[in-house]
Order: sequence, then structure tokens, then C-alpha cells
Amino acid sequence: MAFMERVAPVVDDTIQALAKVRFVEDPIAGARYSRATSIISSAYKRHGRILEFALRESLRESNRHKVWHDEAFKVSHEADVLAQTQDWAECRQTTLPYGNSFRTLQVDMVAYDSADESIRAYEIKRPRPQMHPGLAQELC
Repeated sequence: MAFMERVAPVVDDTIQALAKVRFVEDPIAGARYSRATSIISSAYKRHGRILEFALRESLRESNRHKVWHDEAFKVSHEADVLAQTQDWAECRQTTLPYGNSFRTLQVDMVAYDSADESIRAYEIKRPRPQMHPGLAQELC
């Protein structure tokens, strides 16, 4: 299946969901402008989900990447303490087992690159006009 054939349903579902939502009418703006403002505001919030999906799908087309996301990535107490007390270079040299869960994190995208045998986790955000136009912030 081509990239746009995979991404288009997410966009279409987002638009359909916006059309069905009932918004509270702002007494100052009135029904028409209140609804328009609410739809646009909601579309901005949902835009991040579309970007996440599109970026994951585009990397899936790469021969060298394995890509996934994790809505409940487990963080052990040991990993949490390590991240707070060590610098990044020391953290990267440490091996901890995965599975014990002190807390969880929602990770938008994890990518394994077979060319350099690295794993990177990303938090994907929609760029703001006043910010640098990057789409993803590397977490580790």
C-alpha cells in the first residue's frame, strides 16, 4: 500500500470526527463563529496525531529502519534514578532490563536504524511559527 493510501484514512477520520463534535457556543462570538473557532482550535490539536502517523509511515518505507510507537513505554525506578543522576554519556553505557514499571511514558516514535545499529525515541510536535521549523525532538 502506498504512503498516501495509508495516511489519507487518518486525515479523513480526523476531519469526520471534527464535523461530528458538538461545541459549546460562545455567547460573544455567536453560533457560526464560535463553531468555526472551535473546529480550527481542535484541528490544531489533532494535527499532531496526523504528523506522528505520517512520519512513522514515511520511515517504514526505508529499507534500513524498523519503526513503531509505544503508548505505555515502561520506565523502571532504576532507569528513572539513573536518568536524574548521571549524564547522557554514562546513561548510554548502562544496561538495564526492560519490563519493571515505576511509571510509563507515551513515545510517539521509536526507530531502529540498522545502518548504525542505533535506536532513537522521538516526541513529535507540530512546529509553531515562532519556533525552529523542526518536527521532532529526539528524546535519547
